[in-house]
Amino acid sequence: MDEIKQTARDQLNAHGAAGVSLRAVARTMGLTPSALYRYFDSRDELIAALIADGFRSLADTLEDAFALAPSDDHAKRWLNVTRSYRQWSHEHVTEYMLIFGTLVPDYTPPDTKPCPDTDRAVQVLFRCMAESIQAGLLDPSHFAAELTPTLRAKVEAWREEMGNPIPPEGLAGCLIVWTQLHGFLSLELLGHLPPVMGDASALFDQQMLDVLLRCGYRGPVDFMTDHD
Repeated sequence: MDEIKQTARDQLNAHGAAGVSLRAVARTMGLTPSALYRYFDSRDELIAALIADGFRSLADTLEDAFALAPSDDHAKRWLNVTRSYRQWSHEHVTEYMLIFGTLVPDYTPPDTKPCPDTDRAVQVLFRCMAESIQAGLLDPSHFAAELTPTLRAKVEAWREEMGNPIPPEGLAGCLIVWTQLHGFLSLELLGHLPPVMGDASALFDQQMLDVLLRCGYRGPVDFMTDHD
């Protein structure tokens, strides 16, 4: 199964999402298409397995980064987690694009339930937010005035669905963080940042610390990173 999935990843790299098929995987491996059906019932099931592997790898990476970061320096821990997120995306471009980028044509998830590791990866970012609030170092209350009644209702529904202890204004901050993080990575990985920027590590660090301050972080922040 690992060889089948790696062959499919190679096809993604070479031909994009549209190039993945059980027939092409079988041909590359020197097998008949019927032989693959012992492992995967359909192309969609194979793609779902690749997506699950991607989320699992990302979640493991973020949990390790959180565990290894200093618990008494919330800004540094946040920076370590987001740097790990960025490094993972660079080392797993195929998986990143599969789970966050271009949708596979005619793909229908074989299971309507979300991949459990999707939530596990996001929970690390939530935990950064929640522990900073609990430590009194982050106050997202200013977002409360920015939430329209309609948006607040949606955030409240999201909060209730997840059973998340973060207040609605904190979850609004999480959404800003989430879009800032993925916006940067997508532009970078797709080659849309200005070429003159070269290595964008220092820019990434500053933006991740900027968004932390935007969310109401009041602890010490050192903008002079090791990339400067």
